[in-house]
Amino acid sequence: MPRKKRQRISLHEDNGTVTLDMGPIEIWDGADLALLRETVSRLTEQEDKKSLCFAISHVKYVPSGFFGMLLDCYDRGIQIRLLSPTHYVTGMLWFQRFFAKAAEASTQDCYQLHSGPEENIPHDQPLPWATEEDQEIWDANQVKQRPMLTTEPHS
Repeated sequence: MPRKKRQRISLHEDNGTVTLDMGPIEIWDGADLALLRETVSRLTEQEDKKSLCFAISHVKYVPSGFFGMLLDCYDRGIQIRLLSPTHYVTGMLWFQRFFAKAAEASTQDCYQLHSGPEENIPHDQPLPWATEEDQEIWDANQVKQRPMLTTEPHS
């Protein structure tokens, strides 16, 4: 049974932060993301808003483009927050790596986007989380990169 699409996003502004709320939609699809992207673009480019908060208390799944959109905004100096994310969202790897609880005590269930963890990822050895199979592939590639011993042809 097809669900009825909401054709708008509820917007609420408080102390310079605009909160965007898609309502009780649990799974966002491409159309929802397009609507969000269009709204965010208008708010940030035309209305010059510098702080956005996304109310996502009902959301169980977001398309990967949502996180990309948030990072684009962050890179342009816009403060990004997620309000009341479900355990489905907080369990996602990108959420765990790029969001932290907001510092304000009054916003207990609010998370703020940050630049990500500071990790020194080695480029001359397998990654720390590599499996044994990954290690075998790494070793094979290392052997391929070694200079081959060549002998000059005998005359």
